[in-house]
Amino acid sequence: MTTNRRLAAIMFTDITGFSALMQSSEAQAKILRSRHRSVFRDSHDRYKGQILQYFGDGTLSIFDSAAAAVECAVEMQIEFRKEPVVPLRIGIHTGDISYDEEGAYGDGLNIASRVENLSIPGSVFITAKVYDDIKNHSWLTAVSLGFFRLRNILSEIEILAVNCKGLSIPDEAELATYPELTNDAPLMDAGAVPGSQRSKWLAGTLALLFGVLGVHRFYLGKRLQGILYLFSAFVGLMMTVEGEFPGIAVVGVVAFIDSLVLYFMPQHEFDRKYNAGRVASTVPTPLPKREKKKRRRRQTKQFGPIKKALRLYDQGKFREAVQAFDRILENEPDNIIAHFYLACCFSIFRDKQDAFFHLSQSVSLGFDDFERIEDEEALSFLRAQPEYNSYRANGYRLVESLPPPQPDLLDATDRFNPDVLVKIEILGDRMERGELSREQFEIEKRKLLDET
Repeated sequence: MTTNRRLAAIMFTDITGFSALMQSSEAQAKILRSRHRSVFRDSHDRYKGQILQYFGDGTLSIFDSAAAAVECAVEMQIEFRKEPVVPLRIGIHTGDISYDEEGAYGDGLNIASRVENLSIPGSVFITAKVYDDIKNHSWLTAVSLGFFRLRNILSEIEILAVNCKGLSIPDEAELATYPELTNDAPLMDAGAVPGSQRSKWLAGTLALLFGVLGVHRFYLGKRLQGILYLFSAFVGLMMTVEGEFPGIAVVGVVAFIDSLVLYFMPQHEFDRKYNAGRVASTVPTPLPKREKKKRRRRQTKQFGPIKKALRLYDQGKFREAVQAFDRILENEPDNIIAHFYLACCFSIFRDKQDAFFHLSQSVSLGFDDFERIEDEEALSFLRAQPEYNSYRANGYRLVESLPPPQPDLLDATDRFNPDVLVKIEILGDRMERGELSREQFEIEKRKLLDET
């Protein structure tokens, strides 16, 4: 068996809410997956990407160029805004990857997977290594979300959201729910006081009133910059007194600009630069080995077929655990434990739709350990959602809603191939770009419909 090892831009994608959609409307879920894979293949062909693996509603692929990977991701997200909308999450990282006929592995793969887990539908999240390769491409812009501590990754990773072409990025309220975000002391400049909580409003005011003396820089822990401000103020004052040049005024203008920058800087960006502090991760803290064995023995004694999936979950291999639990549900759709742990996994992946769905299923089937639902660390992301209180008040069940719209009987899936719909959309795009006339569009569309 040949193992390939290379440095590449690694892309993970995943459709949000796919498991819940499969339960409510399998036909619609298959249409979305077919559309996803069609667009995915076409985009990768254009940008020379290599598809390594499809798994359920997700994918793994690699590119020789980070810029090509990001351009491909942006193009896909633009395409997926069209009906039927595909709520896709994308994460990209540049690193080492090893792969063979049986699968892929490596630290680069692990980081890319965890970046995708943090992303939101319609977004493209990238690491700082990827941004270093694309920052000179003016048409690819990104905004930093901060530094994150990812499970089983020793160093902290800066993650950015691509914000060109109207792509989705988390707002400050959403970002505040990211427990993996960290602002640890190593990220601060020398002289910063660990654990201190500086105010950007106070810093801005100090810059406005006493900026020429560098007081705001001393307050922010930037001692060297503060000394430079003092020296500049002294030199500027001497030049002004001697009438050569109004140097002190120049220093004042620079300080005034500093104050404006501080006042209008986003709070999370200010905290990342000037405040220290740690926030716990949503990933469950590993249990001591003895406790793991006790819990697994107790669980597998009653649920023998599920022990492999539980072992994967205990080992932190959440993607593999999801696949294992899904296989169990194919044979045992009413398996309470499988639904509960799928809710935990999807909460860790920040996929609230699937997490709410599977937790509701487990409760409906008889899971009644509500204290565990409130204490389970893996469900902390779910409990932080604004709709959680009404969900809990409804007995940990989803509020009833209207059934999903059914496909038109004239457009039954046994008559139309979803790929034909995608091809018609492509023809429409070509017509909008002027490559086809209205008459040519109608002729080509009729040919596609006649072939079905």
